Amino acid sequence: MTQIHGNTILINPKKDKMSGDGILASDTGSYWVKTADCMCVAIVGRGSSGIVHAGWKGLNAGVVSKMASMIYGEKEIFVFPFANVCCYEFGKDLAKEHFIEKELLKQGAKNYLDMKKILQKQIQQNIHFHDECTICNKRFASKRAGRKGFNWVEMKIS
Repeated sequence: MTQIHGNTILINPKKDKMSGDGILASDTGSYWVKTADCMCVAIVGRGSSGIVHAGWKGLNAGVVSKMASMIYGEKEIFVFPFANVCCYEFGKDLAKEHFIEKELLKQGAKNYLDMKKILQKQIQQNIHFHDECTICNKRFASKRAGRKGFNWVEMKIS
């Protein structure tokens, strides 16, 4: 899936390289999402599951909340490594335009965006976060750290 940084969700896509921000699947198959510093969020339900690419634009557009609302019943939510507040430097004016001050960590003259806090506020249920930051950990692709490539996550429905 090619990300468009919004809240477009594809349902049981049959082709590769479609554009969107999330995949909702109930059909058997493998579904892939790529990220660098954005969140990859998997929402696992009983009859269907979803996988979402969510950076600050996607979180602002409500893509994860939208996906969660499309999956009925009990669900588990898992977030793979992403740019954490320790490293995710973010412009204060841009943050104020889209988020609230509590979602920024100010250290000296720099501001850092807390995407984890934003997601927890939007979803308000048990979310399992991976502890590693894509910027800190050199094992991960990170555009902000100057490392090329992508981090790929596969969702398999059998």
